[in-house]
Amino acid sequence: MGNQTAELLVFQVILTFNHVTMTFRMIVVLLLVAGISHTAFAQSETVIPEPNVYVVKFHADWCGSCRALGPVLEDLTNKLDGKPVLFVELDFTNQTTRHQANLLASGLGIGKHVAESGYSTGYILVIDPDTKEVKKKLTKDLSMKQMAAAIQTYL
Repeated sequence: MGNQTAELLVFQVILTFNHVTMTFRMIVVLLLVAGISHTAFAQSETVIPEPNVYVVKFHADWCGSCRALGPVLEDLTNKLDGKPVLFVELDFTNQTTRHQANLLASGLGIGKHVAESGYSTGYILVIDPDTKEVKKKLTKDLSMKQMAAAIQTYL
């Protein structure tokens, strides 16, 4: 490729870039003239919140403590609706559910807590999603109000 062809190609790229830049500027000006700021435009998009805390139930169908925690966890989910809390149930009832629970825990980055538990069930862990550190262990011995207060300290 000769120098003139290369120079022409560079010139075309610069013209295209300038055209895109000018088009963007024109859109911003039109939005401002229409009374729509760029922040209002950006705010119209749906924002998916990040959880501040994971509340993870270690469950199995045959576990009495798990059955006792079920309604309490449902009440907690309703009570904390709209808060940045991710409620997760890891089900270790059988090989299929255990496999899915392991994948879910791995996806959340909390697989080490499953491994450390030895697949024990009947409790809830409150986990920091950033550090993956267990902040609190909740059991059926606590009331729903006590559990909610414990979780809310990490919001």
